[in-house]
Amino acid sequence: MAKRGLYANIHAKRKRIAAGSGETMRKPGSSGAPTKANFTRSAKTAKKKEGGLKSPAWTRKEGQSPTGGLNAKGRASAKAEGSNLKTQLSSGTNPRRVSFAARFAGMKGPMKKPNGEPTRKALALKKWGFGSVEAARNFANANKKKAKGGFIEPGIENIFD
Repeated sequence: MAKRGLYANIHAKRKRIAAGSGETMRKPGSSGAPTKANFTRSAKTAKKKEGGLKSPAWTRKEGQSPTGGLNAKGRASAKAEGSNLKTQLSSGTNPRRVSFAARFAGMKGPMKKPNGEPTRKALALKKWGFGSVEAARNFANANKKKAKGGFIEPGIENIFD
């Protein structure tokens, strides 16, 4: 008959960890977390499998377009991760453009780097046809749909009186 209970489960886990790593059993009271040797071994395995531990191209400079947005390599890496990217809209009142303007109007951060170059935020705003955060904010406020409240039409009296 198998042992049951918390104490038996803890010891079984310790034995599994010790057997899997090729090391001796850890001290009682340890959390069973991987050791430095385990991390080193797993990093070597990951490098062999993937050719290195790199983040996707769309998050690095090589996947980004110098004028804002992504280049072909960046779009391909984003698509490989499951993104469905669409092109920028530089004019009109398309709901996507209004949504972009509303998001970027509230985005914190500078428009220029300390060396005077525009930031990615400034480049994105320019690609979407906005010269500044204020222009995006004004566009969003002028074009977002006004929410109507309640399910009852105005003017209908209470029928339960």
